[in-house]
Amino acid sequence: MDFVSLFRNSAPYIHAYRGKTTVIWLRDQAISQERLRSLISDLALLNSLGLKLVVLFDADCFEQRLNPQDIIDDDTLKQLTEEIGRRRYMLEALFSQGIANSPMHGSKMRVISGNFVMARPAGVFEGQDLKAQGRVRRIDVAAIREQLDKKHLVLIPPLGYSITGDILYLPPEQLVIELAKQTFADKVVIVGDNPLTFSQGQKEMDVSTLEALIHTTAPDQPAYLELLVASKVSRAGIARCHVVDGTVDGTLLAELFTRDGVGILIPRDQYDTFRRANLNDIQGILALLKPLEIKQILVKRDPEKIASQIDSFVVNERDGMIIGCAAVHKLSENQAELACVAVHSDYQNNGRGDALLVEVEKQARKAGITQLYALTTQTEHWFVERGFKRVDVSALPEDRIKLYNFQRNSKVYTKSIA
Repeated sequence: MDFVSLFRNSAPYIHAYRGKTTVIWLRDQAISQERLRSLISDLALLNSLGLKLVVLFDADCFEQRLNPQDIIDDDTLKQLTEEIGRRRYMLEALFSQGIANSPMHGSKMRVISGNFVMARPAGVFEGQDLKAQGRVRRIDVAAIREQLDKKHLVLIPPLGYSITGDILYLPPEQLVIELAKQTFADKVVIVGDNPLTFSQGQKEMDVSTLEALIHTTAPDQPAYLELLVASKVSRAGIARCHVVDGTVDGTLLAELFTRDGVGILIPRDQYDTFRRANLNDIQGILALLKPLEIKQILVKRDPEKIASQIDSFVVNERDGMIIGCAAVHKLSENQAELACVAVHSDYQNNGRGDALLVEVEKQARKAGITQLYALTTQTEHWFVERGFKRVDVSALPEDRIKLYNFQRNSKVYTKSIA
């Protein structure tokens, strides 16, 4: 796909994301010198496109990752605050770059960080005082909103401040969930280990499936923590959580602005679904049918014809785009014709047509249909492989025979779905 097509296909996402709040958690893997400069450019681009960004970053500077039950003594806190300060200033410096001929030229981004998060001590765990280990007490959402409305990026370190003036370390895996919940974020993006090694290439799953996978996986596996947090984010009511590989350039943009993404998506809503068509789907259906009409695989249908039959259509919608359709036109009390079967070229040869047929047959059975007919000139093998049998034209119901186009000479197939 060339640049123009890619840019055009990203337009729906630009429109959808404008004005929406996104919490982004940058894990250690993403905060490396070789990766960070391009990542900052991508975040600046997201900001310029109208996303409201709250960015949380890791600050773990020890050989063993800190856990929420670890004791944070004075020496540990000193090392943490020094590393947090270093990373914060490095991030602010990179967001300030603007030399000519660079992605950041003219961005003029404002990065705001401050005492947005109030914390309390975690207290005693299994008889041990965790000292400067903290938990979120309150987030100043109004102040964060004020900065986001000014198109500023809000930078959140894994620290909070207590009412007694103490500095407390806040585990980022807990803080990201609280930030998303309390700011009513539309989306959370976790930039860390490659999640596809964890999921064996599966790019989207509901939270129950993800939790089952986590339950059978060792905690030391790459991306385990990222996906564990993603499951909790989803359970907290956030509409969508993305986990992407922070070690590969461009994954943030590729995940957010392409239909299939490059990471793992955990949606609360139905991201990829089959449903009955409505009048808003007419243009999407026509776009699917047009290539097949040009090849004379299907008879040309105008928008008015589709509109009059819209209740007969089932569509496969993926992230707002119609990628598959089929129609079931009733011929008698228990007989119907399967027509207009089409799948977007990007999704052919991967089982979409089979899934569409399964859904069509399920809905047809609910409507009392026991016999399906299909008329075809060029795709007979597809129907044969899915249980359809060749019959003579005379096998069609009488009213359908009257409408049969003998000049087109379509072959007739039938299948019992009782």
